Order: sequence, then structure tokens, then C-alpha cells
Amino acid sequence: MLKNQNVESQTKPAVESSAESQVECFTWDKTIEEQFQSRLVNHDIFFELVFQLKKVACAFAIFLLSLELREQLDIPNLKISVRRFRDDNNFKESRADMVYEIPLKNAKDKHVKIYIVIEHKSYDYSHTISQLLKYETQIIETEIELAKKEERYTADFKLPPIILVIFHHGDSAYTGSTELRDEFMQIKGIENLILNQQAIVLDLFKMKKNDLPRIKNVPELYIALRIMQIILNKDLKWTLENDDDMLEELKPYVNDPDCRNFARIFHYYVLDSSRKLTETVKKQFSEKLNQIFKESDMISPLNVNSRYIDIGKKEGIEIGIEIGMEKGMEIGIIKERIEAIISLLDVKFGEISETVRKPLQEITNIENLKDILQFAKKSDTFEEFNNKLQSLK
Repeated sequence: MLKNQNVESQTKPAVESSAESQVECFTWDKTIEEQFQSRLVNHDIFFELVFQLKKVACAFAIFLLSLELREQLDIPNLKISVRRFRDDNNFKESRADMVYEIPLKNAKDKHVKIYIVIEHKSYDYSHTISQLLKYETQIIETEIELAKKEERYTADFKLPPIILVIFHHGDSAYTGSTELRDEFMQIKGIENLILNQQAIVLDLFKMKKNDLPRIKNVPELYIALRIMQIILNKDLKWTLENDDDMLEELKPYVNDPDCRNFARIFHYYVLDSSRKLTETVKKQFSEKLNQIFKESDMISPLNVNSRYIDIGKKEGIEIGIEIGMEKGMEIGIIKERIEAIISLLDVKFGEISETVRKPLQEITNIENLKDILQFAKKSDTFEEFNNKLQSLK
């Protein structure tokens, strides 16, 4: 069992809720193997586990914020905040991918702080800023309720500033809104009358290797950003074989428990992209990482293909492991795309009905699913999406 004692309160739900409404958070309180084997798409697991390591979180905040702002903040006392929120309108829970709380330096009042709310995307999504607004609103409501409870909600009460961050990596650039005003209809004379907030956009697709931060004593941040930058890229194999300095930076920290935990999740994340890697490359990568940590079994093996084999067997594939793996991986890709479509529709248009969900789950053509995912991204209303879907049929 791997744990990180530096992370505060990220595993505690904001409210009591039924099992049906629970939203999964990935934590070091569960084994990495179990979390990876439970899902077909694992970008979220890697992001959440790595960026809730205390020293990575502090280094990431240093990279994101301006010098003027950093000088006012007590970054070493950054905390990971509760990320689950209850929506009383539909009795469902939602969660931000990451929320940091940072107190101001020398602040005697624990409420004098800022929030950083991060939404992670491994695909291009136009309305991420609206998602962030929902989390911001829920933080505001929580702060006001707490102030009332503690009798601080007076005429001079001020909310803590909330910084919104869109963290994107993928096989194309992020093209969505970066300012809240972009989500509203543009009418002459309305510009200064509507709510606006600009998000920090970290788009790894647009960044060069040399643009990535190298924070003293925290090589994990650079390595995490670098692997997310290339994980969906055709250059993944080349980078693993040639970018030796990426792993060499871990050498001085091999006895640090956080560094060792990071190495495990990093290893599993790379192996989980095995569709892009040969067995030879995977073996060389594992050996290189084990050599750095001077232990032959520090990185325990993870059979990332087992879930695809199991899927293949459930579908009646009994001819053999190779065929089962091939068919299982194909089915895994299909399920992955269906999951992405349904998740995107739920976020954009509210929870979709079973009459829509069921036909989507029955589609087995990978190219059709690719087209449908594009429909979901580009449609402004559910009716527009449904019309495009009918035209495809």
C-alpha cells in the first residue's frame, strides 16, 4: 500500500452521499495497480496522483504564478483541498481535478489565502472554462457558509481570490474558451456588464521541451509534464530511447519516498501506452528505471494488457491469448471512445437519458465513434448533436 502523508484532506468527501453519487478520486491510499487496472483511460490517474504530491504541487504553483504573486504567498504551506462538490439541483456529485489552497505570508487569519482550481484535459473541449466556473461558484458558496457559521460574514467580508487553470495535453492544440465572457453571446454594449474571468492555460501541445519548468530539487514536475507532452505523440518511442536526461534527474532523490512513488506511477503510465510501444522498448525502459533506483524489483511488473485480454474473453474470444489481446484491445478502444463521448455529453448538456446512452454503447465501429466524438465537441446544443448523429446513421 502506497501512501503520501503530505497530502491533506483530498480523500475526504465534501458531503455525505450515497454510493451511487460518489465521484471517484484517485489517491495514494489505494494501490496504483488496482487504480490502473480499473480503467481504460489513465491520463487522469497519472495527473491526479502526481500533482497531489506536496513538493510537485508547490513547484507547479511556482511555475504557474507570477513573481509578484509568489512573493506574497506562503507556498511551502500549500494544501490540497477537498475536491468533491454536491450539486443540489440534480443531487449529483462533481469534482474538480485539483484544488490548491495557499495562505498569504505571515497571515494570522487562516482564511487569508488564495485558491488554484485546475481542470485537466487530455482532449480538446470548448467549454472547460464553464466547468471551472461551476467549481469556483461552489467554493464561493462554501466560503460564505463558513463565514456565516463563524460570524465573519460582515460588511467588510472579502472572498479569497480563486485562480482558474486549464491544463491540456493531447494530439492537437487546445482551442476552447480561455475567458468566461467567450461563453456568452456577444451583444454590442454588453462587454462591461457580463461576468468575466480569464483562466491560465497550460497547453503542453504548444510548448517546447525547453519551455518546461525545471524547479530545483523537484525533477518530478519536469518529467511528469514531459511524459504527458509526448504520451499521445508518435515520438514517444524515440523519446524513451534517447531522452536519457529525463530519468537521470531522478538519481539524487532515489531514497525520497515521494520520488519512489512517482517512479512507480510514471512507470505504469508509460507501460499503459503499450499500444504505441514494442515489448523491447518497454523492457528497456523498465530496466533503465530499475537501474537508476539500484533495485531490480523496485518497479513491480504491471500487466497492463490483462484488462484487454479479460475483455476479449468476456466477448467470447477463446482462440488464444494473442487473439484475445488483439480483440480485447480493439474493444477497449471502442469502450474508451464511448466513455469519452458520454462523459462529454453529460458535461455539456446535462446527464443524457438512457434512450441516448444505450444506442451509443452498442456502436462497434471505431471510425464512426471518432466522428461522433467530433460531433459532441462541436455541437452547441444537444439537438444539434442528435441531428448530426441521425445523419450519420
